[in-house]
Amino acid sequence: MDLDQEIKSFTPIDIEKFSQDSNVPESVIDSIKAYNKAIEYLRTGSEDIAIIELKRVVAVNPDFYEAVNLLGLCYAYTNQLDKAQELFGKVVQSEDNVLKAAEYLNYVTGGDSSSSRKKSRPVKGSSASHKTSIKDKYQKKEVYPVRNEAYNQDDVEPELILIKTLGNQFKKPGFALAFNLFSVICLVAALVFFILAVKDTKDTPMDVEPVADTTVNETLSKTLQENKELKMQLDEANLELKQYKLSNEISQVSTLYSQGKYLTAAEKLREIPVDQLNAEQKERYETLKKNVNLKAASELTTKGNSLYNSKKYAEAIENLEKVFELGDNWTFGDKALYILGKSYVEQGENQKGAETFQKLITQYPKSQYVKYAKSRLKALQ
Repeated sequence: MDLDQEIKSFTPIDIEKFSQDSNVPESVIDSIKAYNKAIEYLRTGSEDIAIIELKRVVAVNPDFYEAVNLLGLCYAYTNQLDKAQELFGKVVQSEDNVLKAAEYLNYVTGGDSSSSRKKSRPVKGSSASHKTSIKDKYQKKEVYPVRNEAYNQDDVEPELILIKTLGNQFKKPGFALAFNLFSVICLVAALVFFILAVKDTKDTPMDVEPVADTTVNETLSKTLQENKELKMQLDEANLELKQYKLSNEISQVSTLYSQGKYLTAAEKLREIPVDQLNAEQKERYETLKKNVNLKAASELTTKGNSLYNSKKYAEAIENLEKVFELGDNWTFGDKALYILGKSYVEQGENQKGAETFQKLITQYPKSQYVKYAKSRLKALQ
């Protein structure tokens, strides 16, 4: 194998095609530029500078196999066979460039017995025949030197080899394993960070929320207190209203009494709930009750006597019974009992008549009606 001719077969890549594609990363563009510079250095006999440029390219893009092959050839050309063997061995593992890299590997390991194998010597300047443009090479249907022989110019352009080889790194098990391992490490780190953050949050005193809770509690307590006060005020207002109504009812009875409407006043007075009166109201009530009932009972007695004389005994009984519903110790009670007893007898209720006469005799022993009551009681026996 003629290393000189192999090295000269490498041609620069048209950088403009990649520069116009916005999807190509900047690192790829820089690698292509460095690769092209290395070729120019080799054509001028500066193998050492070319090796430096190629090492930089391979370090950034280790799957740029054209650059790897060229660097390996440079190592072989400068008699650094161990480094060349290592590089060609890596390329053989890829899908592309296998045949060429295997050929180069066979050469540096001594598998090629050709007398054309050369050791360290400088690269000569490029001849006119090696200055043919990439476009001319395509027109001549030449096989691209660092591609698998199965590819020709009609299938793949040399400029696209870099993109494909860079993409092949995701197909390699080693790279996939490394990528997955890196992903797991990142995930574990994120989980650890999250756990520490949560722990730090729990350990950190909460200054805002307690304040908010305190404010809410204070507001709630204040609202409850206001509601309690409002309820008390409402209860007081209801009580005042009730007391007003009671006082108004008492006043109405007083008005009726002053108007001489004793029976109506007595009926209204009996409707007043005594247990709900305050002290002042009870005092007024008791005074009014004494006067109203006295006048109403006297009126009922007179009316009952008149009804008895009119022989309206049932009505007489109704009015006279009310006299004793208003009270028992009237000064005119003996008269009311005597007329009531006679009314019962006239209505045929002799038993009630006898009981009424006996009550008169017992409660009013000095009354002038006692002797008449005894006479009628004896007649009923």
